[in-house]
Amino acid sequence: MMHEWKVTQQRYGRLLRQRIRRLMRRREKILADLAKARGWEELRRKGELLRVHHQRIGRGLAEVTVPDYYAEAGRPLTIALDPALSVDANAERYFKQARKVKRGLPVIERRLGETEGELKEWESALDRVIQAETAEAVDRAKTAHRLERLEPPPLKPPPRDEGAARCEPRRYLSTDGREILVGRSSAGNEHLTFRLARPHDLWLHVEGYGGSHVVVRNPKGQTVPPRTLREAAMLAAFFSKARNAGKVPVHYTAARFVRRAKRAKPGTVLITQEKTIVVRPDPAAVAGLAGRGAAGAGIASRQNQ
Repeated sequence: MMHEWKVTQQRYGRLLRQRIRRLMRRREKILADLAKARGWEELRRKGELLRVHHQRIGRGLAEVTVPDYYAEAGRPLTIALDPALSVDANAERYFKQARKVKRGLPVIERRLGETEGELKEWESALDRVIQAETAEAVDRAKTAHRLERLEPPPLKPPPRDEGAARCEPRRYLSTDGREILVGRSSAGNEHLTFRLARPHDLWLHVEGYGGSHVVVRNPKGQTVPPRTLREAAMLAAFFSKARNAGKVPVHYTAARFVRRAKRAKPGTVLITQEKTIVVRPDPAAVAGLAGRGAAGAGIASRQNQ
């Protein structure tokens, strides 16, 4: 049976090797950035050569080869160009790139120094952990190099999805005892219609106006009572922009005949096999349904206790 300290030694060895590999990959990327940044002088030289030879260079070229007066014996240098820009504008583009790269050079050098220092520290820690031959030696290495920093952070509980909470519909209970759900927003309508509604539920929405989607729970093989249909339509009218329009036409169909409209904002749908009922929004009746819904929720809560 392996000693506990040996298990700890192996675990820290594994964590240290993982950290060292990540640092080495980071150093490679920084070195590549550094090599590019140290080429700022070449960028500036290209800009200066374009200015020197600008009278010899026509517009619309993708590249040009000119004598490089900064090289030995004026060796030719090929310079890439933007055909849409003038020669002077291309030169200025190179000057601007050179200034930007030069400004970033100290930052890259600092990052390289920090990475190499960190790499050296963890390599030293790995050597010490590997060479440890007792539990006490492993503990001393852990303390000296603060190896607890390598431990993965504890798992956090998932954040509360407040967006999902806002998508929860209003809930009512019809006179016939059927549950009626009313969307609170465009996202809430989307959530209600395509996540909460069942295929045989009844779906309602005011014709020609923005407003809430409404769903009446309806078991398979049953029909929604006429009184519940009217109460659900009234809720759809009340929670719409047609609230003050007098008589309001409300479409209704089975939820399975509702589908998303392509490339449209959330809550926009297309429906088939719909019928229409005309109702008047009645605030007093809505308040009564709200009270009945609260009472129904209380009864359900007591029954579940």
